[in-house]
This record gives sequence, structure tokens and C-alpha cells, in this order.
Amino acid sequence: MTIDRTDLEKIAQLARLELSEEELRRLTRDCQAILAYFEAIRRLDVTDAAPAGALENPAPMREDCVGGDRLERAPADIAPVWREGYFVLPRLPAMDVEAEGAEE
Repeated sequence: MTIDRTDLEKIAQLARLELSEEELRRLTRDCQAILAYFEAIRRLDVTDAAPAGALENPAPMREDCVGGDRLERAPADIAPVWREGYFVLPRLPAMDVEAEGAEE
């Protein structure tokens, strides 16, 4: 697969990018190098290659079930202040400054 300047101009237009001539030239060169590298990887003969370790020793699968994770302790037990199912936090001083400015 190849990519040329026209392709990149179209992609830039779709992405609403404004590219300078130098950026377009450099991006074209870089994209062509990346695609050439992928082509080289695609041509590699891996028929005798050993599988990766993750394939030999896959992680154990857990049961697929709907529901939240069970917590060791309920949030209400560890919250400094808990009211009606919510953590209660002190008011931020910045909120008071904004409120004072709105009144003026």
C-alpha cells in the first residue's frame, strides 16, 4: 500500500487540519516509511516462530457476570461524612469567591 501527497491532503481536509507545505512533505515521507515498515513485517516468514508467552500461559478467565465489584467495606463505613448515599465534602473557598462576584 502506498500513500501520496493527494491522500494526505484529503485526510487533512477531512480532519480539518491546516498543514504547511513542509508539514505535508514531512508527513508524506513519514507515512510512506511507516507503510514500508509494515510491508516488511508482513513479508516476514513466521511459520517456524514459537508463539508468544501470553499464548502459552493465558491468564485465567473469570466468570462473566453482570454487576458491580463487591467492596471489602461499604463507602459509608469509610466516609468521614456520609449523607443519603453521598460523600459530604467541605465547600471550596473558590466557590465562595465566585458567589461574591456574581452578587455585584
